[in-house]
Amino acid sequence: MTQAINMPRVEIVGSFLPPEELENALNEKIRGNLSEADYHAVEDRVIDRLIDREIEAGLQIVTDGEMRRKSWDRDFWEGFEGMSRKRIDTGNIYQDDILRHDLLRFSGKIEFNPAHPFFDKFVHMQELTAGRAEVRQTIPSPGQLYMRMFLSSNGDPGKFYATPDTLIDDIVEAYSRTIAEFYRLGCRHIQLDTEVWGRLSSPEFDRMLLLGGADVNEITRLLLDLINRSIATRPADLEITFNIAANEQAVPRWYDEKELANLRLMLETIDADAFLLPFEISSPEAINALRWLPAGKRVILGLVDGSLPNLESVNDIVTAVRMARRYVPMEKLSISPTCGFKVRDRERQGLNYETQWTKIALLRQAAELAAE
Repeated sequence: MTQAINMPRVEIVGSFLPPEELENALNEKIRGNLSEADYHAVEDRVIDRLIDREIEAGLQIVTDGEMRRKSWDRDFWEGFEGMSRKRIDTGNIYQDDILRHDLLRFSGKIEFNPAHPFFDKFVHMQELTAGRAEVRQTIPSPGQLYMRMFLSSNGDPGKFYATPDTLIDDIVEAYSRTIAEFYRLGCRHIQLDTEVWGRLSSPEFDRMLLLGGADVNEITRLLLDLINRSIATRPADLEITFNIAANEQAVPRWYDEKELANLRLMLETIDADAFLLPFEISSPEAINALRWLPAGKRVILGLVDGSLPNLESVNDIVTAVRMARRYVPMEKLSISPTCGFKVRDRERQGLNYETQWTKIALLRQAAELAAE
């Protein structure tokens, strides 16, 4: 499907809800009734069909739906040398997540792994698309890794990382070489996902850091430098998208003074090529935050809630696109869900496999209506 230049592109954040076939296969594997090899064969079939359907839906950049991941961030990190994770199902864990927690473990320096399992998965996606669409590789931001270590150690990563003085350099090196290898394999779109930036805009999170003796401004500067150093050596034709991941309960309030100041700092400082920004469709005035987007950068507006089944008003989406056009040329403008479709408590929230395709169709309808 060709994309008209006078309409916004429809994109996705990355993850999709798994179909029933894959969930049933996982349950059978857990019960011991399905081998690991047979389970991976089911994964392959599901991803094959997913990519076909993404292309049929008009998406020009596709993902594997993160179908193989148990955790959106830790699955990637444990592919580095020197990192693993341990599953904890009992006892008290003093963190802000529920029990049944995956704890990061370190056996040495964080280093690039030439056999990182994500490389083979990317090659598989490239083979499946066969030139029909471009493939985006989603990975957690390097700042996400640093903050996970910082918070887990109460501000002292040296508690479990043997060489804390080299930690930043180690993360930069591991990410830079991993990004270079994805490029060598043919990747031209990498998305860095982060929850950290939105949390740094939260007064509650600020208070938690201050109570722990952390300097919020210093952490912010460190994260900006870490991200930029990690992508500094990328080739010119590799697009880096920085995604401010919206969780299932909150979208950053870009009209709030502090959150807007943090957004401006991010847009003006991070050397990404595109930014994926979630917005509350009920507060279209927040779109005015795009006045800080540097010229030449792309923006992907997250306008429909990927965590809920109810459909937004197509007219509200069109209104948001037209407001964004005050600041961004149409060829640099895309629309998407606010978050990935693979969410917690999907049954409670009334989500199912078909819901996500309905949302994508809604975005496509809005894009056509917003065409100039």
